[in-house]
Amino acid sequence: MSIGATIKRLRRQNDMTQEQLAEYLGITSRAVSQWECDRTAPDLSLLPALCHLFDVSADTLLGIDLQKSEEAIAEYLARAREETNHAQWENAVEILRDGLHTHPKSYALMLALAQGLVSSLSRQKKNDYSEVFDLCHRILAECTDNQTRYDTMDILATAYQYAEKEAELNALEKEMPRANQTYESSMVYRWKGEKGLAERQRYMDFLIAELLSMISCLLGHRGEDGKFIHTVEERKALWQLTLDLLAVLFPDGDYQAHAYNGMAACNFMWSYARSNGDKDAAWHWLARCVDFAVYADTFDADAPHETTHTSLILRGYGDGGSIVERSGNYSASLLRYLTEDEETKELREDPCGQALIVRLTQAARIP
Repeated sequence: MSIGATIKRLRRQNDMTQEQLAEYLGITSRAVSQWECDRTAPDLSLLPALCHLFDVSADTLLGIDLQKSEEAIAEYLARAREETNHAQWENAVEILRDGLHTHPKSYALMLALAQGLVSSLSRQKKNDYSEVFDLCHRILAECTDNQTRYDTMDILATAYQYAEKEAELNALEKEMPRANQTYESSMVYRWKGEKGLAERQRYMDFLIAELLSMISCLLGHRGEDGKFIHTVEERKALWQLTLDLLAVLFPDGDYQAHAYNGMAACNFMWSYARSNGDKDAAWHWLARCVDFAVYADTFDADAPHETTHTSLILRGYGDGGSIVERSGNYSASLLRYLTEDEETKELREDPCGQALIVRLTQAARIP
């Protein structure tokens, strides 16, 4: 972190304007602004006054002692990420708490801890997110980095939703940027070269995920009376649209993380066919559901962060590995349903069902 960025952070932490800092030091507010934009640096004669004013050492002001601290923080974050990748949410939270105890002003650790707590608490069906609120409010009150603030708002919004704090969520959404004000929206026509291609592919991958998620949200949308807005037939048509989009976008079948949407679609189609007594269609959609589940659980098994798309739209781009929850991966969850649930007893007694169970057994992973 540059000395200008450090001065800006310390000034805001002390609830001080540029004008006030300039007045204390006997300089112009423009000079302070130039420091904070890294266009100029303070005169050496001003360092003692700045250290006294902010109650920090010269090493801290100059960033001399920050490198080791940043390395230690990065180590805590890496260890927590490794636990998260194996769905060990509580372990990750404890690692981040330890890190924050040692580095109490690290916004990166605060942010990661807030995210870890949301993941952990939501899976435990708990409703007390007070620690998350405290962490997020502190970041928003002190941190000057816009990206960190936006990430914090996103986590805070999720916590408000889980905690059923509608008024707070409504207030927060007014501070969040609109979709057309994002980095991607501004830069999408300016990216160039190989780096630009990678950015466009990353953004395309995000947009595909958002489109499929929005279709899913439409499917589940209910009116004030609690009833679905769309009829069963309309929901069936929307799920078919999801499958059609996947087929068009990924003709090579390289769905990667988007395979979950195909699995959800086929699961609905399977249930729909069963409820209408169409046995042939039910078997077809169940087999497709298994196809998507097995694919999602095995495409990245050997090299989780190296597998890349082959279909033209995202060729060469990879989504990365998936997290296996405590309950297991997609195949394990579907396998339990087919082998343990009473309503699927008839299916597992059929040779076709037994063949599907064998496929799921081979792909199932339980941490």
